[in-house]
Amino acid sequence: MHKTRLFLYGLIWGLLLLALSLPSQSAVELSNTGAEYRFGQVKAPPRPLQWKVLNTPHFQIFFYQGLEELAERCRIILEEEAFARVFPDFKDFYTLTPYRKIRVILFASRKEYQNSQASGLSLHDTSEGVAHILVNRLVIIGQPTLRDLRGVLTHEVTHLLTIGPFKDNLLSSLTQGVPGWIAEGIAEYYMPPETRFPRREVALRDVVLRDEVDSLEQISQVRGNLHYAEAWSLVEYLADQYGREKLARMLKAVVQEGYTHRTFTRLYGRDLNEIWKDWREKLDTIYQEGADFPVYSEGSTPILAEYRDQEMVKTTADGRIFFLSNYYGRYYDLCLAEGDKVRPLTDQTVMAFDLSPDGQRLIFLSDQEGERKLYLLSLITGEITPFVTEVKNPIEIAWSPQGDELAVVANEKGDADLYLIGLDGQIRKRIADSLEDETSPAWTPDGRGLVFISPLHGYDQLYLWEGGSVRLLTRQSFHHRKPIWSKEGKLYCLSGDRGYYRPAEVDLTTGWATPIWHFRETVLEVLPQTEDEYLVVLYNKGRTEIYHYTDAPLERRNDDAG
Repeated sequence: MHKTRLFLYGLIWGLLLLALSLPSQSAVELSNTGAEYRFGQVKAPPRPLQWKVLNTPHFQIFFYQGLEELAERCRIILEEEAFARVFPDFKDFYTLTPYRKIRVILFASRKEYQNSQASGLSLHDTSEGVAHILVNRLVIIGQPTLRDLRGVLTHEVTHLLTIGPFKDNLLSSLTQGVPGWIAEGIAEYYMPPETRFPRREVALRDVVLRDEVDSLEQISQVRGNLHYAEAWSLVEYLADQYGREKLARMLKAVVQEGYTHRTFTRLYGRDLNEIWKDWREKLDTIYQEGADFPVYSEGSTPILAEYRDQEMVKTTADGRIFFLSNYYGRYYDLCLAEGDKVRPLTDQTVMAFDLSPDGQRLIFLSDQEGERKLYLLSLITGEITPFVTEVKNPIEIAWSPQGDELAVVANEKGDADLYLIGLDGQIRKRIADSLEDETSPAWTPDGRGLVFISPLHGYDQLYLWEGGSVRLLTRQSFHHRKPIWSKEGKLYCLSGDRGYYRPAEVDLTTGWATPIWHFRETVLEVLPQTEDEYLVVLYNKGRTEIYHYTDAPLERRNDDAG
């Protein structure tokens, strides 16, 4: 039975290799690039694309009109960051098998990617990338932010550089292949730390504190954020404990000798079970911060327990709660809670939204059609109309308190920049357009300024724009995320690192962020309601849920109760 499975595994890979290697109808207008042999069957007639090639020492980057700046960004990331990080550790893999340039195919949107069927796979919920190990090819979609682009490119190129040399072994019926925790763990490990999806380490910290870390068999399924985080953490443990140079030896031994206890005992002096136990003990020392605090959810009830998970929560003065949820089976539906009644507001998948100051309209972002577009929704009639704007590829939106303009984060050149847009869709001002990402705009209550996030020395920091120049606000050596203002003019954010984030009040003079949360759970969002009352979105047992939270002094709480 075991041999039969291995044979079928090899047969499937062989057929896939054959399918991806055959010439097929081109989905694009060609420019003598040879791309007609690198794309799949046309799904729908796309716009004409004039393809160009950017040749670098180790890559061939295929791109078309409008992607010139993105192609140059990719060149820098691939050559100076990804290849430089990964290849030196695995260069011995190419002693007998010479290195061949990796073909990288860029697409502006998921729509154009799917029209060309460049991978034979469909990306429905996210815009990521696909590494085709058998044909030494990477297909990449334009990412929301530069951070995302760096992370995806490094992750996928790591797969090609580390597993690609063994593609003949993987096609053989004599090998078991590479377990998911090794393949994905190595790819995550070589990503720059600041590019890893933050929610993954939040999930890891959560299971460590609840003593529910997955087994190696479970991790190798790689079905979500938690498995990716566990795989990365385990690989990082092996690199720290035994030396990074042994990762290449481990991968090669697993492919050629088998994924067995004996293989790991020879390499590390510990079998697989012992390595798992050693790593599990180490996790307790890494995720100690907040471990001794009480558990808030044990004494409180989520507001909308049935409709979890909840993201991007916003409230109105009359008590309505707007949020994104996957309750209806999609990432994500825009929902409205009025008391105990919850209903979806649109059939489109929503990625971001904000409310008008009068609470009668909202603007939302959707890529339902394969491209990121803005739409206006009337909360009175339910009518949805496209919002046409000069800005391309919007990522985030924030409606000004006066109601006459929008702060829009957009990615037009490879990184996310911040614009002011009128309700006519015209650009009024570009607030921030550095070579880094500027994201998460939050208007001051008077509408004269904006706080936003941009990275500095590996940490997300808050910056303040007050109608003129921009100044750095926070400087502490941890992340500052999700800024939000109270009606009284206080600034809050989430501060922390290593999967533990707490609501904190930010001193506008010193930039110091003081936590107002002394509980175990990680907070994903904070929404000031009154002077000491908040809504918080907690991550707990793999779920995100909305809770009420008060930070009032104990004596005042007793007075209110009386």
